[in-house]
Amino acid sequence: MDGTPTIFAYTDYRKYLVDWMDAKQAIERKFNRSEMHRRLGLPNTRSYLSDVLSGKDVSATFVERFVTALELSGEEARFFRVLVRFNQSTSPEERELAFDQLVSLNRTPRTVLDPRHYRYYRNWWNGAVRALLAIHDIGDEPRKLANLVQPAITEAQAKESLALLKELELVAKDERGFWKPTQHTLTTGEGARGELVRQLQVQQLGLVQTAAMRPGHQGQVVATNTISVSDNGLEMIRKRLERFRSEIRSIVHKDSEPASRVHLVSLAIVPLTRDMRTDTPDAASQKKSTVKDAA
Repeated sequence: MDGTPTIFAYTDYRKYLVDWMDAKQAIERKFNRSEMHRRLGLPNTRSYLSDVLSGKDVSATFVERFVTALELSGEEARFFRVLVRFNQSTSPEERELAFDQLVSLNRTPRTVLDPRHYRYYRNWWNGAVRALLAIHDIGDEPRKLANLVQPAITEAQAKESLALLKELELVAKDERGFWKPTQHTLTTGEGARGELVRQLQVQQLGLVQTAAMRPGHQGQVVATNTISVSDNGLEMIRKRLERFRSEIRSIVHKDSEPASRVHLVSLAIVPLTRDMRTDTPDAASQKKSTVKDAA
C-alpha cells in the first residue's frame, strides 16, 4: 500500500496503528475500524481497537492477527512483534532486551540509530565517566577511573567507556595529557532520542533504588512524597519541578568553585492510582478527600 508508514520509524506500536489506519483510509475511503475488526476476526466487536489504542495489551494470538491485517511480512513482521513486546514489557530487563532487538532489526537507513549513540545511552556510567573527567586529572588509566565510579564498574567497562567518549568527541586530551569533556553534544533522531533517554532513565532510577538501601551515605538525599492532588494542583507541581530543574542548571552553570563529586539528581511524578473519572461513571460524585504521606 503506497503511503504506508514504515514500521521501522516507530518505537510505539500503538502510534504506528493510528498512522497506518489514517494512511489506509486516505487511500480507501471506505476503510474504517469496522473493517479492521473484521480483519482481526472480530466482526461483531466495536471497541477492541479503541481499547488497544487506550493501553490494552495485545495477546500473542492477536499480534499475529495484526501482522496479517497490517499486511506485514518478513523483517517488518518481526520488528512489529518485538515492538509490541517492548511496549508491553513489565520489567526493565525485558524492556532492555526488546530494545536491543529493535535496534538490531531496524533496516531503514533514515531511522537507524547510530550504534555509537546507542552505546552511549545504553550504560549509565558513560555520562558519569564524562562528568568525572571534568573533576579528576586522568589519562589512559581505566583502573583509576573505574575505582572512582560509584556503584563500581569494571576496569574493562571504564576502558570501553573512555574509548566511546573519545570516538564521539565528547572528551579530548588537554595539553597535560588528561582527558577532559568537550563542548560537543550528541545528536540523534527525535523519536530515537526519546526512547534512548527513557532507557537511560530506567537505569538511573535503579541507581536511586540502590542508594535508598544505603541510608546515611555521605552527600545522599532520597526523599519521596505520596500525595492526593487536583489536576490544577498537579500542573502547578509540574511547573515548579521544571522551574527547579532550571534552577539546578543555573546553579551548576554559575558555580565558580571546583567540582568535587558527580551526583545524580532524580525528580519524578508517578501516578499510583487509576483515573476514576474514566474508570467509573459515578466517579464525579465520589467524596473528595486529601491525604498526604511524606517520607
